[in-house]
Amino acid sequence: MTLPILFKTLVRPLLEYGNIVWGPFNRADQLLIERVQRRATKLVQEVRHLPYQERLKSMKLPSLHYRRRRGDMIAVYNVLHGRLDLNPEELFNQVTTRDTRGHSWRLAKPHAVTRIRRNVFAVRVINDWNSLPSSVVDADSLNSFKNRLDTHWRHLHFTPPLPYEQ
Repeated sequence: MTLPILFKTLVRPLLEYGNIVWGPFNRADQLLIERVQRRATKLVQEVRHLPYQERLKSMKLPSLHYRRRRGDMIAVYNVLHGRLDLNPEELFNQVTTRDTRGHSWRLAKPHAVTRIRRNVFAVRVINDWNSLPSSVVDADSLNSFKNRLDTHWRHLHFTPPLPYEQ
């Protein structure tokens, strides 16, 4: 199957460009972006009859929704571990209490009233980041972090954004 290779090489980079900055937070926008991959998977004759999630599994293509969340977590890891030329204190406030729950890299969630503010990178990533176990966030290398994150979120790999409720 050459279509998955072509899709990953030529199309997906265009769909994912700048996700950390502009990441679509409207469900309609998420579904429109996911529709591109949905249509591409239907071009493969052997799997076109399968439901979307099954097509993704058989082609080993994670959903674009999953890849956006994963990309956010990778960016947080890079910021907190000094792998980007960016001061972590400008984006995040680390939790300073000695609570026994969670990991040592927990972040405080800033107050955000408007929908737009809640979906800014420095706010939207907090819940996902804080819910990760210590074994993931304490990884000593980026590749180790990615592998541990993928293992921890293996049940989400092929999950598209939820459609509108009717």
